[in-house]
Amino acid sequence: MEPLRVLELYSGVGGMHHALRESCIPAQVVAAIDVNTVANEVYKYNFPNTQLLAKTIEGITLEEFDRLSFDMILMSPPCQPFTRDLLIQTIENCGFQYQEFLLSPTSLGIPNSRLRYFLIAKLQSEPLPFQAPGTDGVPQN
Repeated sequence: MEPLRVLELYSGVGGMHHALRESCIPAQVVAAIDVNTVANEVYKYNFPNTQLLAKTIEGITLEEFDRLSFDMILMSPPCQPFTRDLLIQTIENCGFQYQEFLLSPTSLGIPNSRLRYFLIAKLQSEPLPFQAPGTDGVPQN
């Protein structure tokens, strides 16, 4: 199996990139996108071989998205309630099924009790291949 080609939006300092690397899933982050100049400097230090685009996601053209030829998007949006509503609307409009999770890192053996929001999406023609711990695996849409 070829490594997944991953686009990282709202990349910050690269926390999602690091989590992906630690997951041992065969993947390559083909580009990271963030407007925060300080975060981008840290990201470049952490991941010097990853293409970093200092722009807003609204500033990316469809042609740029197509050229990146990615299989998966990782993101860590800064304003989750607003972003979640916009994301759900976009996911539904594009024909994806999705499942949302609120998980505490402690349920995964990580000593941090702050709840985190996760969303997994897949084209409706294909079943979701996984589910989060403690969930029934039923999509939320």
